[in-house]
Amino acid sequence: MTLNTDHQTEKIEKPADFQTAISATKFGCYNVILLLVCLPAAFAVQFESTLISYIIPAAACDLNLSITQKGLLNSMPFFGMIATGLLTGFLLDTLGRRKILFTGFCIHLFVTLARSLSQSVAFLQAFQFFGGCLTGGFYVALTTYILEFHATEHRGRVQMIFAMLFSVGNIVIPLLSSAILPLNLNLHLPMLDFHSWNLLILITSCNPLFSVIAFYFLPETPKFLMSTGKNEEALNVFRNMYKLNTRNVKHEYPVKSLIEEITNNQDSATNKTSLMEYIKTGWEQIMPLFGKQYGLKLLLVCSVESMFLVGINSFRLYLPQIFQANHEYKLTHNGTSSALCHILGSLNLLPKNEGDACVVNLDDSFQVYLNSMIIAAVTMFAYASAGFLINWFGKKPLLGILGILASLSAFCLYFAPNITVTLTLASLYLACCGVCFDIFLSIIVVIFPTSSRAMAISVALCSGRGLTTLGNMIVPLLVKIGCAPPFIFWGCVIFTALALSFVLPTTGQEDMK
Repeated sequence: MTLNTDHQTEKIEKPADFQTAISATKFGCYNVILLLVCLPAAFAVQFESTLISYIIPAAACDLNLSITQKGLLNSMPFFGMIATGLLTGFLLDTLGRRKILFTGFCIHLFVTLARSLSQSVAFLQAFQFFGGCLTGGFYVALTTYILEFHATEHRGRVQMIFAMLFSVGNIVIPLLSSAILPLNLNLHLPMLDFHSWNLLILITSCNPLFSVIAFYFLPETPKFLMSTGKNEEALNVFRNMYKLNTRNVKHEYPVKSLIEEITNNQDSATNKTSLMEYIKTGWEQIMPLFGKQYGLKLLLVCSVESMFLVGINSFRLYLPQIFQANHEYKLTHNGTSSALCHILGSLNLLPKNEGDACVVNLDDSFQVYLNSMIIAAVTMFAYASAGFLINWFGKKPLLGILGILASLSAFCLYFAPNITVTLTLASLYLACCGVCFDIFLSIIVVIFPTSSRAMAISVALCSGRGLTTLGNMIVPLLVKIGCAPPFIFWGCVIFTALALSFVLPTTGQEDMK
């Protein structure tokens, strides 16, 4: 992707559609800055569902966590995401992307600060749930927001770059945890005990804080502005993009007017601000999503995205346990590793007594952090590579290649003889699955119109998170049956998702509707 600063631009006299207008702005500094300022927002989303898995071991003794409470803490963000998934999609398509992001991150800042003062399990669980309610919508909002600032030819690569930001977050989380949690901080203040894990949560409040500042200055997406009849505002955004990308003055932007995407009646309805009229207008925009034109496509999209999410999250949930079990095995067997099936068998063993849950050796767990960082680094490299390969191979061919690799990696894990092979195959599996998920996401944004795009993605992610919760309950049962069933499950889930993805029409270089 190159920065275009061509000063010779042909004027476009007739009203331009979105694709023509956004292409005329070129790709340059504006787009790069947009991605960079969204970095803390991406971190905030990733930290919400992932950080707690590092907090739980450190807080186990301070909060007297039981096995059930640990499971609930891990699940609370997903329950929150499910609870507000559809509502967020509705609000995004009705009120706009920027407004929801700015307001949401303001609330998320308060939630994170309050969570850092947690003194009980119930308090921490409640704010985990509230955080999930917010960040579940943030992912949809950020994805839609970023892609609606880019032309068709850049959208696939940009989605890969944007997804790579989350992989960077997966590297930052264990790095930050390994630096803060071993400090063994224990401050006893009036009505407040402040520990290392409280400090870690407090530090992560920087993400929503920086996001609030960023979205205070960032504009609404020009695509949403056009879809709501605000063409002058959209044109001004295009001019600002053109000025920063090409170093030319605003009046040299070749597009002088934009096509009207809505009728006068729709325009007047959109500008009304009463709650009931917002709901009525939004409902009229979203209803076609469940009709004949888009209903079957939505069902397919939900099925594919759900399977990708189940394959990714249910597998990722077990990795830290596998790495920790291997670490403990090496300590008791003179540093020798063990086959993956043997490690999975050890996960079936119950704790010897309740006190075992409070024995936390964070220093000895650094290898678990390191393994997580390696997987995140491999995933980030996969996204970077996909950003270059996606336009060369095409979206669906690349999706097919990576989907097959992911399925084969899952099946081959059954034969992994040691932790090195396990780490290699696990990295390949999660990297390929993650890229497949985001490639498919870049495909479906073209299928649905602007007025219901965020809602469509929200429905897909909401169903995926619901099935992820179910998948997390199924996998332990499969592990109890034997070593092979979980790997067959993961491999078949991804292969089925891949097969269903090819039923959807090929979008190629189609413009957004």
